[in-house]
Amino acid sequence: MLLGQQSLAAVGGRLAARRGRALALVYHRVRPQPVQDYEVVPCVPVEQFRGQVEALLAMGDIVPVDELITSRPSPRPRFALTFDDDYATHVRHVLPVLRGFSVPATFFLSGRALHGLGPYWWEVLEARMRHDGPERVARALDVPRAEPHAIAAACEEDPARQHHLEADGADTGDQLGPSEMAALAGAGMTIGFHTVRHPVLPRLAPPDRHRALTEGRERLQDLTGQSMTVFAYPHGRTDALTAADTRAVGYESAWTGAGRAVGRRSDRWRLGRWEAGAVEPDVLRARALARLLRPVPADG
Repeated sequence: MLLGQQSLAAVGGRLAARRGRALALVYHRVRPQPVQDYEVVPCVPVEQFRGQVEALLAMGDIVPVDELITSRPSPRPRFALTFDDDYATHVRHVLPVLRGFSVPATFFLSGRALHGLGPYWWEVLEARMRHDGPERVARALDVPRAEPHAIAAACEEDPARQHHLEADGADTGDQLGPSEMAALAGAGMTIGFHTVRHPVLPRLAPPDRHRALTEGRERLQDLTGQSMTVFAYPHGRTDALTAADTRAVGYESAWTGAGRAVGRRSDRWRLGRWEAGAVEPDVLRARALARLLRPVPADG
């Protein structure tokens, strides 16, 4: 970044901080390899992730996710790093980077291994598309379009397709085991909850939604020694009723996939997170600053 651009970024960052803006970033897979064929969940190469963390530290401070919603004044913008799902790459590749920079992060886990569950349905889908090709998989799942993201979108809306995939996926995942989940907590990272089965919560009937919000929460609390007070909505999706239910079962904040900053008036149970993806540090810095300077709606 050129000196003039650095100065503008610094001025913009201070302005955002004075306005009480903060930004949570969400990641899924971080690993040495780039995106592979037929993957439908974002991946960031580990060296690119390292550069992104360094860029954020040059702009502001990285804090635990629950600190983003406090109103204390800050001279620099605050960021939080969050990671979703039970990927073993969280321990293998993310944790060493976090330790290298001495920064905190929040891991929204499902704890699937504690319940004898295998990989998520989309991991199985990715493996099947690599092996059989998307056309054959689309026919098998009765999906009219054979594009990988169209197949994934159809499965996201259909629990029957998800169950079919998960029943066939015992050996296709690379998941956190109990000792690795405990290792994240032992390293000082915050552990949040993400539901065991990763459903689209607004689509569930109220009793099923309550079960999804609470099933497995205590077992993960016992394993990690942390209270599950922060929650990330599966697929980043919520609505007013789901947010109310999430508050009612005792979560102190809940995070969506809306790619916007957090402000002083943000609804604590409908907070936005931003997935930057596999972009270079200068691009991340510019896009993060743009989000920090945008108006934040009261429900965000």
